[in-house]
Amino acid sequence: MTTPDPVTQDAAITQPRIFLSTAARERIREMLVEEELEDEGGLRISVRPGAGCSGRPNYSMVLELEPNRDDTILSGGGIRIFLDPTSAWALDGLRVDFVDSPGMGSGFAFQDPRRQGGRAC
Repeated sequence: MTTPDPVTQDAAITQPRIFLSTAARERIREMLVEEELEDEGGLRISVRPGAGCSGRPNYSMVLELEPNRDDTILSGGGIRIFLDPTSAWALDGLRVDFVDSPGMGSGFAFQDPRRQGGRAC
């Protein structure tokens, strides 16, 4: 995965960063246009811890009409990303790519450099 440009929060000095590949940006923009959400809507990304000591986190993405009052809103390249307070800092540094592989299908891939090795109990 190439190093993508970050999507950042507009007015904050210290902020979570989420990096979108070119392919991910294009697919997210397409999805927002298809659902007529490109003006006020955005993409919510959240994370829940995995099961057990070394469980992988569970990432989710959903299109939404508007952010919640307590969301962190990241924007860049015509995309707004909504992060709930719990997920905002847990997702800092996350890299998102969109892959389309013949025979394997297509979808978003998440890479969190802070969770490379996992943990043991």
